[in-house]
Amino acid sequence: MTRLSSPAVAGEPIRRQPSSWSRRNPHGRDRLYPARRSGVCLDTRTGPERQVDTVTARFRIHTYSAGETGIFVNSYLIETADGVVLIDANLLVSDARALAARLAALHKPLLGAFVTHPHPDHFNGLPYVVPDDVPVYATAAVAKVIEESAIAKREQWQPTYGDEWPDRYRVPENLIPSGSGVVLGGATFTVHDVGPAESHADSYILAEAGEQRVAFIGDLAFGGGVHSYMTDGHSGSWLTALDRLTGELAGLPLYPGHGPVGDRGLLFDQRKYLVMYREAVRRIGSGAAELTDAQKDELSAVLTEFLPDAPLAWLVPLGADPVAAELAASGAV
Repeated sequence: MTRLSSPAVAGEPIRRQPSSWSRRNPHGRDRLYPARRSGVCLDTRTGPERQVDTVTARFRIHTYSAGETGIFVNSYLIETADGVVLIDANLLVSDARALAARLAALHKPLLGAFVTHPHPDHFNGLPYVVPDDVPVYATAAVAKVIEESAIAKREQWQPTYGDEWPDRYRVPENLIPSGSGVVLGGATFTVHDVGPAESHADSYILAEAGEQRVAFIGDLAFGGGVHSYMTDGHSGSWLTALDRLTGELAGLPLYPGHGPVGDRGLLFDQRKYLVMYREAVRRIGSGAAELTDAQKDELSAVLTEFLPDAPLAWLVPLGADPVAAELAASGAV
């Protein structure tokens, strides 16, 4: 991971300063603990003993959405009375710079950033938006996959995107156990580990201030009728996660990684898409662990009929072989 040595201007990569947060406590246990940092408090306790600062102020959510080249990915700026919190950092350099400009226009400090899952469209922009002395939070599983995959993803996609693909990346250094919360600017942000689903390590973030509660769900559900990324090959566990989340997230506004805000209807729609995709792969492939090019064309036709005029149709054949291999390995053929 490239370390930067020069001061940054707006929209340029920003040098990290030593953080007063640690990922290990003095006894060597892997958990976060509160540091002496103004306006920031971490509570790793769960259950009846868990206490957080009294929250009275509400927050405002600003959405930055990329265009088609940036696969319509959303980044969220949560504005509180005292500062701003970022959820996911976009894919391309130009979008990250635009996101940084959007942040600067709020004239409030960035208090922290969260990454919902380890796909580049959610972490690529971190060096362009988040100063190095501002903490980036994620589950240990999310951080591990980013660390293991970021260079390979760059080698895979930089020939396609050129200078729009960042030549540096940042791994979240503040690892949060599932169910633990961080208080930033008077709002509490609780991270919930979901496990493999759309990606190799998914999570959602519950933001709370007083009676205001919303969930940022990453790519656990794609909103707005776009095709889904199936290439990590966890469609079975993704379905299981959706069944769990329809209860956990009932009644909450859900802010997805792609598409407009919705409710748990997003989860139901995502489940329908996964069932359709898996059934089409099973039928077309007849149990094979790979599909031919002709079979992938047939799969694309089926999903196009299911979601007419939906963008990101190129994702459909991209996920065909991973899902076919998943189904063959599980015996679900």
